[in-house]
Amino acid sequence: MLVWFMHGASVRQVGYADPVRSRLIEEFSSRDLPLPEFYSSFWGDALGNTNKVWDWVQQDLEVFQLEHPLIDIDDIFHYRQRREQLITGVFNDIFTYLNSTRGREVRRIIAVQFLNFLADTPFEEDLHIVAHSLGSIILWDILFSDAFAPNDPAFYIRNVIKGLSGSSQGRKVRLRSVTTLGSPILFFNQVLSIDVQRLKQFASRYTGKPLRWINVIHASDIFAYPIKASLELDDSTLYLQDKYLGERNFLKKSLGDVTMALGLVSDHSRYWRSSRVARLVTANLLEEYAVLEENLPVLEFGEED
Repeated sequence: MLVWFMHGASVRQVGYADPVRSRLIEEFSSRDLPLPEFYSSFWGDALGNTNKVWDWVQQDLEVFQLEHPLIDIDDIFHYRQRREQLITGVFNDIFTYLNSTRGREVRRIIAVQFLNFLADTPFEEDLHIVAHSLGSIILWDILFSDAFAPNDPAFYIRNVIKGLSGSSQGRKVRLRSVTTLGSPILFFNQVLSIDVQRLKQFASRYTGKPLRWINVIHASDIFAYPIKASLELDDSTLYLQDKYLGERNFLKKSLGDVTMALGLVSDHSRYWRSSRVARLVTANLLEEYAVLEENLPVLEFGEED
């Protein structure tokens, strides 16, 4: 069993998936099951940073301060820290990937890592992918976009996944499950314009067990949205479930938009540390449909992590 992790925006550390991987190792070990082969794909360095942008902003604010010494900078430019967090952490990476040249470089890095992972695990055939945030967008793009040139690195990945390429040569792995965390695919597909029929065609090539896709949405994550209705599924070739991680948090209910702003980044990145997410990933890896179909989205505040 191969488990491939894909990070989202603002990640600059290779060990981003370590918390959920540790929980999976614990669970598999407790059941005396063979441990999966794990790989945390990392391309954060290729997305650059916005340090230069914020240097320019600071220069302009300092000039304004010199020209208007009686005006407090915080009165004319609110939320500097939050702006920097959001731009550096989310929008910079999204816009960088959507740039055709930089996006291709990201796909190249991922393809090299993916093929090396397969080369290091020559006897494994079942592939499972866990993708967070921007990683789910890149995954969707790599697997199903028809906008790439024939030599795009995405095709190196498609060529080794059974059912994605017409070529029958070489080693093939079968994509058994996908778990997306905090995914904005619903909106980004308006930009990518990927025909959902490509997903359906891929899923229709499965015989026996269907491809499983679990889409996890935390209650406080404003970047995460359900996708089932948008895919207009009309058959059983794809098993897809939107799973909601509810949270009884009276502080968030009473303060509303204030807590949304404060938790904008942290609520979007907490999936890797969540015991509930680890439980869903485990169930998806092991085909535990009873767990995947449980309808218990809400836990008491503080119980999740």
